Amino acid sequence: MKRIIGTLTTIFAAFALSAQQSTNSAPGGAAGSTNSTKEYLSTTMVNANEREFKPRDIFRFSVKEDPTPTRDGQEAAVTDGGEVHFLVSGQFTEYVTVDVRNKKLPEIRAEVKRLLDEKYYENATVSLDLAAINRNTLNGADDFAKALVYGAVNGTVPLPEGKEVWLSEAVLQLGAKQNQMANLKSIKLHRKNATPGEKPIEVNLEKILRSNARDLDYKLKDGDRIEVPERAIFF
Repeated sequence: MKRIIGTLTTIFAAFALSAQQSTNSAPGGAAGSTNSTKEYLSTTMVNANEREFKPRDIFRFSVKEDPTPTRDGQEAAVTDGGEVHFLVSGQFTEYVTVDVRNKKLPEIRAEVKRLLDEKYYENATVSLDLAAINRNTLNGADDFAKALVYGAVNGTVPLPEGKEVWLSEAVLQLGAKQNQMANLKSIKLHRKNATPGEKPIEVNLEKILRSNARDLDYKLKDGDRIEVPERAIFF
């Protein structure tokens, strides 16, 4: 007969014992706090559904039917061997293990559910997402894909893997439309690999917004610099 979490008397007895014997660390790849180290980057730097997961990437995981859930869910890290060990329950000492190499996030989520349903739950409701990425798996400590916006508006815009980011999006998300000093008619796009003497691309963001003219917009590339000039003020 399938062993189902839900017989609380037995489960809580096991939990009490495990609390004395275990610190709840996953074998070979436990995740500590993602906020206490500069080793990790926000998941906004990548497209989680398309990412090829790397050692020490961190997942956040929970099961709706867990009889003793943790408040914020569990964290589980990818081991050097490409596996992730997911706790069966918030205070349980058993794990289901998934090899995440060459798997996308939806496939991993489905595999965790399959393993849980096979032995522990009846139709588990699994929540599993990428919580943080190991910055050392990128092409250098700070070498994630990004574009720089400067001038009347300033900021760095991440360019996630597998996701198109347009110049208009980048400038607007930094508050350019609310900045009365920003000249949105004369934005200049400086490409990283421009040839010597090549002029920057002129972009009229006001026209793009007014006419929904996507053909006048530009997809950003890593290393692009977007210059937003200030409006001329006449007295």
